[in-house]
Amino acid sequence: MQSKEKNLKTICPENETAEIPLPAEKVAEITGKSTSLVKKVRTGKRNPDSDAGKAIQVVDDLWAYGSNKLITEIKRIVKL
Repeated sequence: MQSKEKNLKTICPENETAEIPLPAEKVAEITGKSTSLVKKVRTGKRNPDSDAGKAIQVVDDLWAYGSNKLITEIKRIVKL
């Protein structure tokens, strides 16, 4: 069990949070845009300043913020 805990700390050090990206399919579903558009905006092949690009960025930002808050709370609860 101790080696498993060590592995977790290596993957996600105490002072950092792991960011798990929301799959493009889910962002597409939430924004009502196509999966290919989400991928293109994320890779810089489409304008991130368009309305669609901004919507995709907002979803990604909210997901990252919420994920980091959740990870922080889980760490607090289990005291990793």
